[in-house]
Amino acid sequence: MRALMILELRRQRLVIMRLALVTAAIGALFYLAGKRTPTEMLAAMIGSSIGVVLVVPMGITRDKLEGTLDFICALPVDSRTIAASRIAAMAVLSIPWAVGIGVISMRVESPVLLNPMTVTIASWLLMTMVGAIATAFFALFELEQLLGAPLFVLVVLAVLVPRVIHRVFPSANADALWSFLRSSTAPVVLTMTALVAAMILGAVSFVMTERGLASYRPRTG
Repeated sequence: MRALMILELRRQRLVIMRLALVTAAIGALFYLAGKRTPTEMLAAMIGSSIGVVLVVPMGITRDKLEGTLDFICALPVDSRTIAASRIAAMAVLSIPWAVGIGVISMRVESPVLLNPMTVTIASWLLMTMVGAIATAFFALFELEQLLGAPLFVLVVLAVLVPRVIHRVFPSANADALWSFLRSSTAPVVLTMTALVAAMILGAVSFVMTERGLASYRPRTG
């Protein structure tokens, strides 16, 4: 797996360098436009991180279109190893942006004390979760198929999940949330929650990615 992960990191090196330059350019544009507060810089960093987590998933689609995935799937390794290498590469590529988010958060004024280490870990876990889910969907479905049922399911979940949470925790209002975030246990609870969620979603995404790669058949004609 390590060799395949390194290969994927090398393949995506130029894309990541371009994204780094784009992130720096966005920060410079924000600065020249007068948007120089740490909050605005943090928003720019978070926005650019979205592109980072999609590098590996979009790479799978590119491999399908170029026929590279045919060669990779024909290697004497099982689909589990290929899936693990892709998800691991995506997690590694997310680290610099997670660290950047954590560093910038040190300067953000907030009613809640932001621990940069906690913000970094939480950001990395969130990016890893999003990237793993995207990797699974791009491995399991063709690009045109993603515009159908999978996209519809994601939209429905985005609408239903907040409503379900509100039903299950009816007392979770804004005041209660702020009170919890100000508590000394909040960083630990949030980090552990994110870790558990990342483990569950990561496991599900890994199974989906493996299944997608195992059942992949090259296009003909």
